[in-house]
Amino acid sequence: MFNPLNKSYTAVINPFSDNNTYDVPTYIKPGTKVTVAIDSREQEISILAAYDYGIEALNEEGREQLNRLIADLKVAITGR
Repeated sequence: MFNPLNKSYTAVINPFSDNNTYDVPTYIKPGTKVTVAIDSREQEISILAAYDYGIEALNEEGREQLNRLIADLKVAITGR
């Protein structure tokens, strides 16, 4: 099964986690279109900068913009 997490990092965050799997329920079928709104020009720039330079290159404000987008995507996917 696909595991997108860095095992050493997740062990620090949650020492009791099973670092070999990341089991989450299936909420949507692959190929389902999920719509989210880009909140601001800053969020758009942060997305493009993360793609071009990597997430590690973002400053705190840029990471916050991506976190907001990810939160919106989670709500769109899970409904909560």
